[in-house]
Amino acid sequence: MKKILGTLVLFLAFTLNASAQDKAFKKVDAAVEAKKNVTEMAEYLKLNSEDVENFLRLFEHKFRLLNENISDERKTELARIIDLKIRATLTPAQMEKLDKNPELLKKLTH
Repeated sequence: MKKILGTLVLFLAFTLNASAQDKAFKKVDAAVEAKKNVTEMAEYLKLNSEDVENFLRLFEHKFRLLNENISDERKTELARIIDLKIRATLTPAQMEKLDKNPELLKKLTH
């Protein structure tokens, strides 16, 4: 009887723990969030329409990957890659302006 009760308690403990982890992760609408990022970036840096389209695709890809609930290591690597792609696309003057706003840069990369 003690073994059955012990097994039941362990089963419930693991079940509650697993459901608590599932609730912590929340998916977002990739297109909507990407549009928000691009709009904020375009307003701040005065981007042309071609750059807006390119960054929209980049940020949609970022949010699709983040919706997969990837590990922290992959999130860090994704942020690094997004940062490199932003730096490769923008002019030095635009990048200097963006570097002066670290909050926006972090929001765009993470």
